[in-house]
Amino acid sequence: MDLHLKGKLTLVTGSTAGIGFASARALATEGARVIVNDRTEARVAEAAEKIRRAHPAAELELFAADLSKARAAATALERFDKIDLLVNNLGVYEPRPFEKITDADWHVMIETNFLSGVRLSRG
Repeated sequence: MDLHLKGKLTLVTGSTAGIGFASARALATEGARVIVNDRTEARVAEAAEKIRRAHPAAELELFAADLSKARAAATALERFDKIDLLVNNLGVYEPRPFEKITDADWHVMIETNFLSGVRLSRG
């Protein structure tokens, strides 16, 4: 399938495992330039290597940063001046009874699951 993504710069947040990794790999297969992201350089490098093994021509950019943080999102937008496609896969969830979720827990979830996408979309 040709999704006309050749050369399009794509940021997939949280792209070292699960759905994020599968999305990054699929987009790279379609010819997109993919920014592989996670919080640690080791996880980013490992994911990029797996994608390159499957697709040697993959065009990958590596970006290790916690994009739930405002400064990290700003750094991403400074480094990559024109992101064509955002796949906001970044998210956290911890199943527990509602009454046990503290205000601090809610702030982390809102910052990660909502504001990270807002900040990157604005850019």
